[in-house]
Amino acid sequence: MASQATPIAVFDISSSSVGGAHALITTTDNKTSVRLMVQERRDSGLDDEINIVRFVDDTAKALEVVIDHVRNADVHHPEAIQVVLGSPWYTSYTRTITYNKTPVFTCTKRLVDSLIEKEIESLLKETSAAGDAFGDSFKVVEQQVSRISLNGYSTTDPYGKKVQSMEIVLMVTLVPEVVVERFTGILRRSYGDRTIHVTTGLHAAYVALRDNGGVQSNCVIVDVGEEVTDIAFVKDNLFVSQHSFPLGVYELYRSLSSVTGSSLEARALVEAYRLDKLSPNNVRIVEKAINAFALQWQKLLHEVVAEGTHGFHVPPHWYIVGDQRFEALFTGIISSDTFLQHASTAPELVPVFLNTLKFSAQIQASAAETPDPSLAIGALFIDRLI
Repeated sequence: MASQATPIAVFDISSSSVGGAHALITTTDNKTSVRLMVQERRDSGLDDEINIVRFVDDTAKALEVVIDHVRNADVHHPEAIQVVLGSPWYTSYTRTITYNKTPVFTCTKRLVDSLIEKEIESLLKETSAAGDAFGDSFKVVEQQVSRISLNGYSTTDPYGKKVQSMEIVLMVTLVPEVVVERFTGILRRSYGDRTIHVTTGLHAAYVALRDNGGVQSNCVIVDVGEEVTDIAFVKDNLFVSQHSFPLGVYELYRSLSSVTGSSLEARALVEAYRLDKLSPNNVRIVEKAINAFALQWQKLLHEVVAEGTHGFHVPPHWYIVGDQRFEALFTGIISSDTFLQHASTAPELVPVFLNTLKFSAQIQASAAETPDPSLAIGALFIDRLI
């Protein structure tokens, strides 16, 4: 039994590019399919010396260009818009709330909700007081209770229990209001009064995996961007910690630019290497840069894992979101990493790139294009909201 296709728009705003698409979402027998009618991605640019004002301005301009392209190339009028943010546009916090009372108290949903509300208010005040490069006003875009413990024991059924102590582990994601207002303002000027949803790349990726393709309840989600890599550790289907480190695939291009003289030539060199169309001398040049980048990326990943804030043995299942051209590189790094294997205690690590997942058959693009993975994730994510 078929259902009517719903037109939506999705925009992926990362550290150095903006992607956008118009898509049609169809749900049949509880299974979602997405057709990207038109998609576009433009570099927004990020200098080595970051100027925040210019950074936001350049990203806003790239967003405007992408919007113009997809609106002019597609006749559909989206009913809703999904914005997916990557680092450095958001910051995630893990907060531990403790509550004790003598002799005993009853754990209720009302009590838990009130404690969470107070904790978020406190976090917003602290963050506003500290401020950052984007200002001193922030908006909550995601919140999740990762764990509730009663009398020191973790439980999934806390309500109605009489206890003396309670601990709540809460994850909250904040986005600077100036960022949200700037980007959503541009979208409203272009699309009018539409519902705009905002989420982060890691959260959207996990939900898309969970709801459409199947995902292990204990896993690691890795989003490799242009300038930043974001990582989420998931236990029992809940995010237990999130991390970022400032290294993405653009660093590989930069290292080659010192040899080629330009980033465009560096990208062409990497693509020719991937297609096995380079001379032996150029192969050595590219492989030297790739190996140096891989070691640097691997070192930063080790530091995140070694912090241990995930609080459990690293699971063997890793799901990677990123540019498909680097699939072999990142799956190879993770699958052969002895440090990660030791931290996991599993016999082997199983890294899976987004485009190789079985639900990728649900995602199609028009004009024989390869679907942009981040835009496809955003489209699958918004399906649960419209």
